[in-house]
Amino acid sequence: MPRKLRFVDDRYPVLGARSGQTTTLWEITTPVIDGRYLLRPDDDCIDIILGVLAQAQRWWRFDVYAFHVMSTHWHLVAGFVSLGQKARVMRFVNGEIARRINRLRGRSGPLFQRRNTAIQITSDAHALQRVKYLMSQGTKAFVVRHPDEDPFASSTPWLLRGQPLRGTWWGEDGPVVGVVEISPLPGLAHLSPHQQRDVMWELADAIAKEERPKRKKAGRKLMGAERARTIDPRTRKAPEPKTPPPVIHGTAEQARAWREAYGEAENAYKAATAAFRAWQADATTPMLRWPPCTLAPAFAYVEAEPGGEARAGP
Repeated sequence: MPRKLRFVDDRYPVLGARSGQTTTLWEITTPVIDGRYLLRPDDDCIDIILGVLAQAQRWWRFDVYAFHVMSTHWHLVAGFVSLGQKARVMRFVNGEIARRINRLRGRSGPLFQRRNTAIQITSDAHALQRVKYLMSQGTKAFVVRHPDEDPFASSTPWLLRGQPLRGTWWGEDGPVVGVVEISPLPGLAHLSPHQQRDVMWELADAIAKEERPKRKKAGRKLMGAERARTIDPRTRKAPEPKTPPPVIHGTAEQARAWREAYGEAENAYKAATAAFRAWQADATTPMLRWPPCTLAPAFAYVEAEPGGEARAGP
């Protein structure tokens, strides 16, 4: 089955707090291979993950709005200036987390199951919903009663209490302690930091209230933070029914518009690829540019001249 086209609908821009440039918002999910608990929230694992994220922010000025690392998968809500930046950041973050967690767990081989799933967020309301979803992970999984008790590596300590998210990056020059910087959601940027935390506490309290009757109905006991930290990382989570993800996190009208734009971009992408293949066989054949809302294939991508556009070619 061919890969889904990497595509961005640029009709929903926001101003990046860290970059000062136009960005788009994404929720990105990466599952651990075979549903294993390899990202359990012991102190060393949390230190590694926060250190990698902090280092990524030093090298690429992108906005992190929220993240949550469960033992079997992790979520990120972030803003990127381009598809290329998103690809580079996620390749670095997932690659470094995999390499360092494998060393910690005394294992080899892939840590993550497949390429991450990235879904564009197209409205302020849906961005807030996604932050609430990430914040609810430990409570929904019956680990803790309230997000404030969550033991996992996440943005929740900063969002609720302003607690710095420090981690260690072990590079060639030794350890560097970094802090993951959490940007305010664009829809909340007009509020003071205190008011933003009030909004986050309202979300957290609502999560605890919503999940309490679900836990009682399921007859489940809480796992507890200590059990989550010490569970055997080789444990496998039971498979769950899979549902297709939405095309975007936005309104129904935005989803329809996204599908139309995606279809047009996909046709243009196929035409550009066919033209490139024809050019390889006959250099007199004119080439076509890949659509700017997609990520051109690595085998045929050439950086633009200063002030020019990126184009396909050898």
